[in-house]
Amino acid sequence: MSTRGLLVAACVCLLAFPGGAGASRNPVQRPPLTVLRGEGSYTKASRGLHSVREIVVHATDGGSLDGNVWWLSGGHSHASCNYVIGRDGSIVQLVNLSDIAWQAGNWQVNLHSVGIEHVGDTGDPAGFTDAQYRASARLVAWLVHRYGIPVDRGHIIGHSQVPDPNHPGELGGSSHHTDPGPYWHWGRYMALVRRDAFPWRYRLKVRASLGSESSTIDGIVPWRATTSGVHAGRVEFLVDGRVRWRDTRAPFSFAGGRGLNTTALANGRHVLEVRAFGRGKHAVQQLVVDVFNRAFRITSAGLRDWQRVHGWLRVAANVHGARTTGIGLYVDGRVVSRDRSAPFRLRWNSWHVHDGKHDVVIAARAVDGRVVRRRVSVVVQNHPQPKHRPKPRPAPKPKPKPKPLPPPQVTAQNVGDGSTLTGAFVWRVHTTGPVLRVDLLVDGAVVGSATSEPWSFTWDTATVAPGPHVLTARAVTPSGSTADLAAAVSVSG
Repeated sequence: MSTRGLLVAACVCLLAFPGGAGASRNPVQRPPLTVLRGEGSYTKASRGLHSVREIVVHATDGGSLDGNVWWLSGGHSHASCNYVIGRDGSIVQLVNLSDIAWQAGNWQVNLHSVGIEHVGDTGDPAGFTDAQYRASARLVAWLVHRYGIPVDRGHIIGHSQVPDPNHPGELGGSSHHTDPGPYWHWGRYMALVRRDAFPWRYRLKVRASLGSESSTIDGIVPWRATTSGVHAGRVEFLVDGRVRWRDTRAPFSFAGGRGLNTTALANGRHVLEVRAFGRGKHAVQQLVVDVFNRAFRITSAGLRDWQRVHGWLRVAANVHGARTTGIGLYVDGRVVSRDRSAPFRLRWNSWHVHDGKHDVVIAARAVDGRVVRRRVSVVVQNHPQPKHRPKPRPAPKPKPKPKPLPPPQVTAQNVGDGSTLTGAFVWRVHTTGPVLRVDLLVDGAVVGSATSEPWSFTWDTATVAPGPHVLTARAVTPSGSTADLAAAVSVSG
């Protein structure tokens, strides 16, 4: 017969356990379960709220929920338990809490404990499901408040920890059981029990607050976070999903209390988020805001680009879009005037600088950190400028007189005094100066002329009688002047 059939036959009911006044004050609700009432392998008793001191965790080592419910109820075995938890997390109660289940293999332990079976395989690493752990932890959390049982491994034990009543020093009850086995995760299980038994200790809450009650913010806005419940060791402040600040000490505030400078964000909708972390818990709160910052700008009167300045320069200035900490006037990078309250008036004595071009800047800083500048160039003219007199033109330099040409001269010829000539003779002459031509003379008579350098002439000595003769080379200039070079020679027959 299935579990459903057993429950119908036994007149199933989903009722709260009788537990007296103490049960009504239990701050933890009992999880949903199915109650199967009937006779079985257990001892009827009248255990009160002070009779139960332990909870024993068992494992069925196989089988289904239906099969184990049938086996442990109705006297089918010489064993029983108060609860059976299926792999899907469903809970079935087989023995009333006021009665004594035969579950531990040790009568003294049975007298003062509640036994909980879990459908699973002790030798399988995946022998128990997440649903079982969570359902069992909720049930145990309700039981520890009902009976005032400490949440520790000395009072919530496995069947393998039950002493053998017949053999001191041995464990697992009289049959030496080893369940719930090596794959039962006690650390995880006890953490779930504590969380369900004391939710107020393990719940973390965070609340964000801005220095503005409006959803539209601008400038610098204080941004704080308060936490409650579990101690928060860290709070993160995020803008549009990006962490912008972390604070590890309460009171938690953005930028160490300096606030969120919204001018670093684009105008429009943004999501502000705080995340609190502590003892493995975290909590989140989001705020949707609209950022609207006007452009920060500066205007001035009495100052324009390339303005000519004489004496005092007086400037009236103002800012728009944000409050300012003051306006300063700078000349060539050096502050010369400041005004910290409106109406802003600035002045500069230009006699303190030299005449000429100077860089002038008007600068203002907003309380939100933005800086605006207006830069111009001015020309200072405090001293009269000397009249410009053109320089006299220098007298032209006299042209140098041309150097006189050297006089013509016959410097050499290839025949000298005392030479003896015969036959055809090539007569060569060298000259200096401006020479138009060279005439060759024998005994004063011209026998030939050369009109271009190199000067040369072939003379046949047969045209004259043998004996002494005078050969003369005569250079003739363009102006008609001449220069001679003569040589006395002998012509042989």
